[in-house]
Amino acid sequence: MSIKLDLHVHSESRGKIFINSRQLRECLKAKRLDGVAITNFFGIAHALWLKEKVKDFIIIVGQEIWAKEGHIVGLGLKKKIDDFQSAQETIRQIHEQGGLAVAVHPYLFLGVKQKAMSLGFDAIEAFNAAMGWSVLHNYLAGRLSKGDSIPRLASTDTTSARFIGHSYTEVLTEDSGLILDTIRSGRLKLFKRAIPLPLAFILKNLLQFRDIEPCAVHAVPCHVCDKSMSVRLVRRRFKCADCGKTETSNIVCCNGHYLCIDCIGIRSAENNIAFDDLS
Repeated sequence: MSIKLDLHVHSESRGKIFINSRQLRECLKAKRLDGVAITNFFGIAHALWLKEKVKDFIIIVGQEIWAKEGHIVGLGLKKKIDDFQSAQETIRQIHEQGGLAVAVHPYLFLGVKQKAMSLGFDAIEAFNAAMGWSVLHNYLAGRLSKGDSIPRLASTDTTSARFIGHSYTEVLTEDSGLILDTIRSGRLKLFKRAIPLPLAFILKNLLQFRDIEPCAVHAVPCHVCDKSMSVRLVRRRFKCADCGKTETSNIVCCNGHYLCIDCIGIRSAENNIAFDDLS
């Protein structure tokens, strides 16, 4: 027996709900998954809320944390971890809660890259279905952890209930209380399948169309205008819309808005909400 889990799902961003309890329950039943890890940015409130509402499935409370070196997912958290600390401190705080630290999409933008092997991670996301079409990035992530003692995971990184479980990790235990320990031990099977490349991705990233709505695959919107973020092929200098600081990046809103890390943190803190009355 085993437990099938999608370990990287975003249900909410800055108060905008992508996946509610009904959608999550219906999706898990249809996909024959045992559960998910809810790994939103900047907090665990909606993950805790879903865990309380969806008790017939396994809901692991997690958070995708923006460390200085790149994005890190903490699984099995009890309280929010602050962003923009060093990766070493972020991982220490995850472990302090008894959680599991995952180097997600290490070779995509905002990943920790080769540092995934030296910072004390418990697992590496070797296959990210949201970027599954990008063969190179997932190949490098898989190669990075291959033959080493660090376990490898497959997940979707999606904001859409429709795509949950497109890829997943099969944890080889019958006991839901041993999920994190089993992941640490590497007793896993990976089901890897890429989410289809959405038209919006081509329009915003390759053709550089403006006013593109966030696509369902990963619908985290711009902090300024709520339109879709895009990834430029070439890095260039952008001026922060809030503080005016100039930085080099390849991640910018499809309308040209750019925020530095510090200002993203400020805006995100201002958008925290409670979920007690949501259905």
